[in-house]
Amino acid sequence: MESAAVSLEAVEKRFGSTVALSSLTLEASAGEFLVLLGPSGCGKSTALRIIAGLEQPTSGTVRISGKVVNEVEPKDRDVAMVFQSYALYPHLSVRKNIEFPLRSRRMPAEERELRVKEAARSLQLEELLERKPGQLSGGQRQRVALARAIVRQPKAFLMDEPLSNLDARLRVEMRAELVELHRRSRTTVLYVTHDQVEAMTMGDRVAILRGGVLQQVGTPKQVHARPANLFVASFIGSPPMNLFPGALLDDPGVTLGVRPEHFSIGDGGPLRAVVTLVESLGHEHHVACRIGGADGSLVIVRLPAAVSPPEIGQQVSLGVTDRVFRFDSESGQLLEAT
Repeated sequence: MESAAVSLEAVEKRFGSTVALSSLTLEASAGEFLVLLGPSGCGKSTALRIIAGLEQPTSGTVRISGKVVNEVEPKDRDVAMVFQSYALYPHLSVRKNIEFPLRSRRMPAEERELRVKEAARSLQLEELLERKPGQLSGGQRQRVALARAIVRQPKAFLMDEPLSNLDARLRVEMRAELVELHRRSRTTVLYVTHDQVEAMTMGDRVAILRGGVLQQVGTPKQVHARPANLFVASFIGSPPMNLFPGALLDDPGVTLGVRPEHFSIGDGGPLRAVVTLVESLGHEHHVACRIGGADGSLVIVRLPAAVSPPEIGQQVSLGVTDRVFRFDSESGQLLEAT
């Protein structure tokens, strides 16, 4: 498949007095898997719909393969969109659902058949081609929706929360299938999700939005190791970063951040705390501790499975084993990581 660079330049989108996107500038390189990540209402789906041509930007420029497409009809942009809902035709077989966009383009029957077989093989649907959507599982229906997009051989895929209707096990399986599919095709993918684990495990880069404003763009490693601000720090990481007012250390101008895996329990650390909850997940433990009494700060400590966690109610000492992040309390911007 041919892939294309996709870019938004100073794109703004208003719905009445509501600003959905504010001067968004972002580019996905040809062949890149770029994830748009953020909470509900942050503007990520709006950005995708603007690229697809389903929404018109209030201002700004949209480019595909370097060409301005603001006035180009959705059908002529050569992108394929995969939605959260499968949007399959229930009365058509899997085969006919997959080939539907090719029939719409009046593609010859021989070429249609070749493309359908190729897409079905890539997504392990060959044994299901004669079934109707009602006879399929949720994961199978999502694969059919993906095959219908793939069969068009577009220059870019636009995926809007495509796995959110699946259960946890199927989500993991489909994440792996999508990443493998991208590696084979190297087609540009813009993928919208609110799930930071999904974003960090799938994306070549992650673009984090909040309230229609781009907060940070970088590789998963970059945004985790050096978050640009307090929002990114609290949104990226599972469990998220622990944040403390600098007043704890007589510096009210800053907020301090420590990742859960960078705390140690015991060893005579300088912080005194009481254990309030222990979550044992098999591969690791999450230990919730309260510093400074009942109204004090809550700290989450991540311990490896091989370490025995303390008991609930136990008084412990906490130490920091790795970097501490300092953020400006007023602007939220990162000052340093030491």
